[in-house]
Amino acid sequence: MMKNKSKKRTLVGDIMMIHITYAIIVYLAAASCLWLMTDWIVENNLEQWAARWTQELNELGTPLYEVDSTSNRFIHIEDYIEKFPEIAYVNYYSLSGALIFSEGHAHASQRLSLNTQQLAKLSNTQGTHKPQIIEQELKDSPYVKTYTPIWIESIPGDGLLDFNLADESVDDITLAGYVELGLDFSPYEKQFISNLISGSLIILVILLIILAISKQTIKRAVKPLEQLNKPLQSLAEGNTDIYVQPSKHQEIDAISRALNTTISALRERDATLLRLANHDSLTGLYNRNYFSEKLEQLAATNSTSALLFIDLDHFKYVNDTLGHEAGDRMLVQAARWFRHRLRECDILCRFGGDEFTILIESTTQERVIQLANKLITTMSEQLIFIDNNQHFQVSCSIGITMIDSDLYTPDEFLSQADLACHEAKRGGRNRFYFYEKLKNETGKMEEDIGWSRRIETALKEDLFILEYQPIINMHTGNCDIYEVLLRMPGKGDKLIPPSAFLPAAQRFGLMVDIDHWVIQHALKALSIQRQSNPAIKFAINLSGHVFEEVNLVKIVQDNIERYNIPPDALIFEVTEQVAVQHIAEANLLIKKLIALGCEFALDDFGSGFSSFNYLKHLPIHYIKIDGNFIENMTNDKTDQAMVQSMIQIAKTIGKFTIAEYVLDEATMTLLKKLGIDYAQGHYIGKPQQKIA
Repeated sequence: MMKNKSKKRTLVGDIMMIHITYAIIVYLAAASCLWLMTDWIVENNLEQWAARWTQELNELGTPLYEVDSTSNRFIHIEDYIEKFPEIAYVNYYSLSGALIFSEGHAHASQRLSLNTQQLAKLSNTQGTHKPQIIEQELKDSPYVKTYTPIWIESIPGDGLLDFNLADESVDDITLAGYVELGLDFSPYEKQFISNLISGSLIILVILLIILAISKQTIKRAVKPLEQLNKPLQSLAEGNTDIYVQPSKHQEIDAISRALNTTISALRERDATLLRLANHDSLTGLYNRNYFSEKLEQLAATNSTSALLFIDLDHFKYVNDTLGHEAGDRMLVQAARWFRHRLRECDILCRFGGDEFTILIESTTQERVIQLANKLITTMSEQLIFIDNNQHFQVSCSIGITMIDSDLYTPDEFLSQADLACHEAKRGGRNRFYFYEKLKNETGKMEEDIGWSRRIETALKEDLFILEYQPIINMHTGNCDIYEVLLRMPGKGDKLIPPSAFLPAAQRFGLMVDIDHWVIQHALKALSIQRQSNPAIKFAINLSGHVFEEVNLVKIVQDNIERYNIPPDALIFEVTEQVAVQHIAEANLLIKKLIALGCEFALDDFGSGFSSFNYLKHLPIHYIKIDGNFIENMTNDKTDQAMVQSMIQIAKTIGKFTIAEYVLDEATMTLLKKLGIDYAQGHYIGKPQQKIA
């Protein structure tokens, strides 16, 4: 059953709701005030009119107290009452409280219904203003009664000769009786309430009209904001090919400018990321990822194209002799040289290390031969690398295959060109070689393809096997470090060493997947071992392709958290040759792994010509001395001296040393004498699938 998505609120709606709320509050406050003031207004009116009416009725009723009650004077009272519909009745009482005269009241009280205190108030003749009492007749009665005294004033003394207009005290006031006035203001209250309701409705209509106008005004005001919705939605979907139009409103225009600035920055970022994703950071050429995509596209077309696989001759010698920085400069120079000798439409890539590839679309074998001849000849004659006053003649070996059939996959075309390049190197370097479908070479390619399929199956079905070889601490005799070694199951109980299948894994781009598999399964095994041996550590080998894997550190961290492994229980190893070829990347990766808490070892140390120079650039913990120096050191003074110097330098710079290929007790004894920290080899322990 589909769930209804709640409709999101709008800015116009929120503003209108605020206005409506304020309008309701103001309306209710005004109406409440008017309603609460109704009684006060009526009472105030009542007091004012009652004072006036009682004064006039007092004058009209005075004769009642001087003549017979049958006097025609009451006619004036009746006429007076008829002029004021608010007067319901009038009762005149004598000084003793007896009813003298009544008009307009069907059941007039025969006696004055006032208490002693009230009578005392009305009987006070002091002052210039008559006292007045106002009270509700009954609880549910609409009448209000007002009482005032009847005063008869006379002039004292000897007549008019003593009369003084400025002196009010000369009047002689005589209390004659009382007048009761019954007032009915209910019609006015009803009319007032009716007017109040009518006024409220009018105000409500006016408010609704104002709100309707406000809504249109607000919608018009926020329309520029609504116009930003479409570009923002497009931007949220990842489209940066948009432009936000400027606005005449200052605030919206500022937002538009900010959005355009952000879009420009995102567009530049995307271009940078795309360039980084598709280009080699050192040479600026296309990288292996881009090459693989273009190769796949060319393999899917019907046109005839060519793939050239190029390897620089003797690059390792230059790199080892002058250092990795000089090697990088040589690669940059070679890349620039290739770029200037190819067409714009030709795709030149740095495949890895000192290997380059060229894809030439819609060509013939004859034209490719001409290009290869030109590259081989002119490079060996013109390209000279100079560094530190040393000159190196640069040459290359080229393997070529034609992409003219749908019988092969892109990986198979790459394998063909790679095999042809190896054949060119085997033939003496500085030459090119076309892939020919000879029996042996076809078998080699098919063997590589077979390996790749077996590797993919092993990765998918977890068929790889891990073995563990102990590394002994020469100072304590403990074996708390084990190197993790990868094996592939063969026929029967045989295990296939990595040297048999890793070359194919490298050619088919499977090394990163293998690294990930080893890390995950090694850490899983380590978590189990640490339950019985909390001090145990694993040394895990990494391939050179990890420097191209941006997610490696995250994968390591995720598995550390998943299996609850302390980071210092992990030692990662790379060979010296791999680290030197990617010195900058190696330095960065090692620092990131150390930041997690892991340790690092440089394997096969001493195999390069300038090994000691690299130690200054790599923040490693362990140096594993190349086994070629160890296995015959008891019989070779040179190897012994080399090992001794490596140990001394390592101690000086604070690194631990590990000796590989320890095969006998004599080597073990000599290494201990030289001060080696750790040792590893078949004499100490062979690789086993289970740790004793």
